[in-house]
Amino acid sequence: MASRFQNRHRMLEEVAGLVVDRPFEQLSMNGIADACGVSLWALRYNFDNVDRLFRAVAHHLVEKVLDQARCPLPVSPVVVDTIADYARFVADLVRRPDYRDLLYLVVRNGRHHEWLRSAYEKRVVGRICADLEQRIRQSGEAHGLNIVLREHAAQRFHRRIETELVLSALLPSPVERAPVDLDKFLKEIVRETFEASYAFEWGTATAA
Repeated sequence: MASRFQNRHRMLEEVAGLVVDRPFEQLSMNGIADACGVSLWALRYNFDNVDRLFRAVAHHLVEKVLDQARCPLPVSPVVVDTIADYARFVADLVRRPDYRDLLYLVVRNGRHHEWLRSAYEKRVVGRICADLEQRIRQSGEAHGLNIVLREHAAQRFHRRIETELVLSALLPSPVERAPVDLDKFLKEIVRETFEASYAFEWGTATAA
């Protein structure tokens, strides 16, 4: 017999698409239950009201994205290769359906739900940036070097990948965009990020 946690998880999976696609103001428990073919009683039993359901869907997506954001790639002793490997990983991550759904939810509702934007920026963006910085440090440690990024370089790394590969497609534009040359774009990201890395020895900063 399924536990309440399993039932709640299954229900979140069933209603998440509708919650993502509709503005918060248009959501209602009755409408969600009817559109998704779930029991209104079960929906109210698990989430009480629309606000709690919306929050649950948002946190559900955050957790799914964080789970997918665990990079399994080994760290290369060559810094530029470490950056290139992670850039490719993040490019794949941001194009996954769960990431796109979360970003769309933030873009559409983040202005009026500060907790949502905060969860996305602190937990998802913060995790990606911290992982990039950690992998670069580990790459430097293979040579006994303390290699770090300039301030905000990790945030620029993430923002450029997300904007070019996902955000631009979510936002309306009067001009049709040409397809992205992924390899060329990622090479630019890697070059920019590598140029923002520095090795600190004897208190003196030198380019990595």
